[in-house]
Amino acid sequence: MNEQNLLLKDVAALLGLKPYQITYKISVGLIPEPKLRISNKRIFKPADVERIAAHFGVDRKTAKDKRGQR
Repeated sequence: MNEQNLLLKDVAALLGLKPYQITYKISVGLIPEPKLRISNKRIFKPADVERIAAHFGVDRKTAKDKRGQR
C-alpha cells in the first residue's frame, strides 16, 4: 500500500480547515505532534489526518466535497 504523506496546508485543505486551527490545537497539546518532520515542516501520515478529522468532528470524505461549495 502506498502511504501518502501530507503537509499542513494539504491536511487543512482536505479537511476544510485553516492551517492555523490545526497548528493551534497541536501547540496546546490537544492533538499530538506528528512524528515526522522534514526541513522543520510537519509531515502528516494518514493516521494523523484521521486523528485531526476526529478531533474537529469532520468527516474526511464529505469535507473534501463541501470545500468547493464555500
